Amino acid sequence: MFEKFTSQARQVVVLAQEEARLLQHNYIGTEHLLLGLLDQGDVAAAAGLSADQVRARVEEAVGRGQREASGHIPFTPPAKKTLEQAMLEAKEIGDGTIGVEHLLLGLLRQTDSAAVRVVTGLGADPGEIRRRVLAAPPAGSAGPSPVTHVTAMTSSMPAPGPLRAFARAVPVLERYARVVDPRPVAGRDAEIERLRQVISRRTRNSAVLVGSPGAGRRAVAEGFASSSGAKVYAVDFALVAVGADTRAEAEWRITALLAALRDAVVLTEELAPFEGLPGDHGPLLAVFVRAALERQELQLITTSSPDAYEKLDPRLSHLLQKVAVSTPSAPAAAEMLAAVRPRYEAHHDVRIDDAALPLCATLAAEHLGTLPASATHLLDEACAGAAGTDRVVAEADVRAALKRLRS
Repeated sequence: MFEKFTSQARQVVVLAQEEARLLQHNYIGTEHLLLGLLDQGDVAAAAGLSADQVRARVEEAVGRGQREASGHIPFTPPAKKTLEQAMLEAKEIGDGTIGVEHLLLGLLRQTDSAAVRVVTGLGADPGEIRRRVLAAPPAGSAGPSPVTHVTAMTSSMPAPGPLRAFARAVPVLERYARVVDPRPVAGRDAEIERLRQVISRRTRNSAVLVGSPGAGRRAVAEGFASSSGAKVYAVDFALVAVGADTRAEAEWRITALLAALRDAVVLTEELAPFEGLPGDHGPLLAVFVRAALERQELQLITTSSPDAYEKLDPRLSHLLQKVAVSTPSAPAAAEMLAAVRPRYEAHHDVRIDDAALPLCATLAAEHLGTLPASATHLLDEACAGAAGTDRVVAEADVRAALKRLRS
């Protein structure tokens, strides 16, 4: 059924589920669907009601449950009837997809439902709301039309209702994402500026940072977060599938997460974060993420090695712009170490000698691997093993650290 829903209609269903969780109800009823709908700004205006009003009325009439429901929450028969009626409303109007307006019209047809009782109890007239919805002109038209396209009206809004509601109702960011710490990054001005240009574009405004593992791809994203002031979240999309017993549960989770991330920039590691997920969850999540990119509803910064980039799925290649992240020279890596030096001195309670930085970069390039990550690794080990009461990390500490790492 949900494959015919628009993205905003699916968001309504997800919000209804989370409203039920907030009220600790073990079912999704018409009252929860109403709350999900009212988080759409234009629906609230048409109904003359607010989600806070309805939520208080529902809590007063039904009360709260004993404990928060876990796992999949089922629809009540009237709620299922509402979804079926929404399909009929769309068919009668001649629409190929089911939008927010069809859900609202289907809900108001259930005259004996909990949602309609709440609406009338608050002094609103369900019949009048239906008439306003049906009489409103579609976006861009010059006159009245038999039906309004609510999703088209809301698409011009800078922050649709469901996205504001997710910040309150759905703790998906806490579950599946974390804020990328913005920090100054040395030696990557060109890459950071190019990334800023890509993210600021109107179209094709997602990026893939291409470089060898350890070359500092993530540091470029952190530097971008620091210099641009953008809200950047690191997301492990594989976590969305963990514990999702059904395809519908995985779909609800990814829909909620993508809606919550719509005003942010998403950082994810590598280009294929969905491989190896249970059942068909991987392909499902990949489809949702790619569709969000195509609709300009998601801005993504991902990473790739040069080899993996050459094998990039053509369906993604036209959505992501390449930002090359080169491996720095030893002198450039030493400058990068100087930028993070205070952090390691504070963490280890040591003082790092000036000569230790270029030595770390040179030895790491010769013996450990890709700069600057290998040099940072060596410096951290040298600080951890600093000997003597003066707590100064000098050449001897760096060479001793290299010996430990190589052994």
